[in-house]
Amino acid sequence: MSEDGQSIYPAEQVTAPDQLGNTREVRCQVCVIGTGAGGGFAARNLAQRGIDVVSLEEGLYYTGKDFAGDTPVQSFKRVYRDNGLTFAVGTPGILMPYGKCVGGTTVINSGTALRMSEETFDFWCREHGLTGLSWSELEQHFQDAEKTVGQRRIPKKLLGNNTLMIQRGTEALGYEGEVVTRNAKGCRQSGRCFLGCPSDAKQAMNVSAIPQALQAGGRLFTGCRAERILSRNGKVTGVEASVDTPGSSRRRRVTFQADVVVVAAGAVHSPVLLRKSGLGHGHRHFGKNLRMHPASRVVGLFDEEIRGQYDVPQGYHLTGFMKDRISIEGIHVPPAVMAPGLPGFGKQHLELMRRYQNIGIIGYRVIDTTRGSVGRTFGGMPLVWYDINTMDTANIVKSMSLSAEIMFAAGASKVLLPVFGREELNSIDEARALKDVSIPATDIELSAYHAHGTLRMSKDSESGLTSIDGRYHGFDNLYVADASLFPESSIVNPQMTIMALASHVASRIQV
Repeated sequence: MSEDGQSIYPAEQVTAPDQLGNTREVRCQVCVIGTGAGGGFAARNLAQRGIDVVSLEEGLYYTGKDFAGDTPVQSFKRVYRDNGLTFAVGTPGILMPYGKCVGGTTVINSGTALRMSEETFDFWCREHGLTGLSWSELEQHFQDAEKTVGQRRIPKKLLGNNTLMIQRGTEALGYEGEVVTRNAKGCRQSGRCFLGCPSDAKQAMNVSAIPQALQAGGRLFTGCRAERILSRNGKVTGVEASVDTPGSSRRRRVTFQADVVVVAAGAVHSPVLLRKSGLGHGHRHFGKNLRMHPASRVVGLFDEEIRGQYDVPQGYHLTGFMKDRISIEGIHVPPAVMAPGLPGFGKQHLELMRRYQNIGIIGYRVIDTTRGSVGRTFGGMPLVWYDINTMDTANIVKSMSLSAEIMFAAGASKVLLPVFGREELNSIDEARALKDVSIPATDIELSAYHAHGTLRMSKDSESGLTSIDGRYHGFDNLYVADASLFPESSIVNPQMTIMALASHVASRIQV
């Protein structure tokens, strides 16, 4: 519900599993699979053009009223895929959290909303021979997306001590940085962005693009998992889906007949669905070229109170190291989520948690050169393979060193590292020396939030899976509209780039 008590979306356009009745078949012009940054904007664009569009979402529809009283454990069960425990297999294993609800991962991200640069887009086009989309056209889609989600720089009054600590350390060292832009309206600093915004301030797809699609006549089926894309004679004909049966462990089958299908299940699950559907898995690039921006964090102990749970989770980031493929930004999490990530046991760990209000956190990620892949499913879960290479590992260590240096410059008395056997630094000199230390990737705790590239755009069907318009090579009426399309990294957090590309893809669909 919104602040005035009105529903955020027209409920009559949404069909939950218990409202399906005896329905076995649904007809539409376009079926969009997924409701995240890509699926949300694709559905919005199509519906606003008067096209009969149906969106399918495996999760359920939640808004702020549902998140307000949740504990972190409840939120993980409610809106995360696999309770937040999706992993990439490799050296090392990497945690890859995904959303499973209306709005997808936009519901559980930190809200950082950055536009990909023209320089990066030009590199994409040069490197992969892409033609047919100009920067000025893509820029219009960026502007529309930014307006839709309320992208703006964080107001000074919302900057808490964790953000100010990072800014203070960055400026003391003469590094370049800035307050970030976010997709939020009326932020109340609840510090729960990655658990679902309890005030609906963060303009995730569940409160922005999806309601706009529904208001324009689009339809949404929740608890509805796409199982197979149907095709005949070189054309797709629809989607076979399964829906939870209330009061039963069985799932019922529903067929969505469509003139066009848009796949927007994300860079991991889109290739899995296409493989299950027998579409293109023999291609040498299918499911390959996976990038994910491996990430980690350092924790600083301060004499002053930080109280980071009342800050915007990602409020400040460094810009001067992007050229070195390094991104450093503030993060913070509630006590129940922080506790498992702190070193030590028993009394030592208890003493750290007692100092929670004095803890600051800096997160960092690398613009990876490693290329992973998405394979078949095992036990219902996609097999994601990713062995981080030596260059990216060295950049992770360098990022860790820089982040710890910033912590000490801002006044930290001690910095804790996510490294087995090397958990603590006690001075800025130790932080600076760390960058020259060789640390195996298997000793570093890593996670990743920006998977992209598995169905990359290309100039032809030999060098990739999709065209610059998102059309899946070999089919005139099958499109992809998510981060799978990226031929290279967007460098910055990808959600705004996904939205802009999805709008571009949808604008080219004719029915």
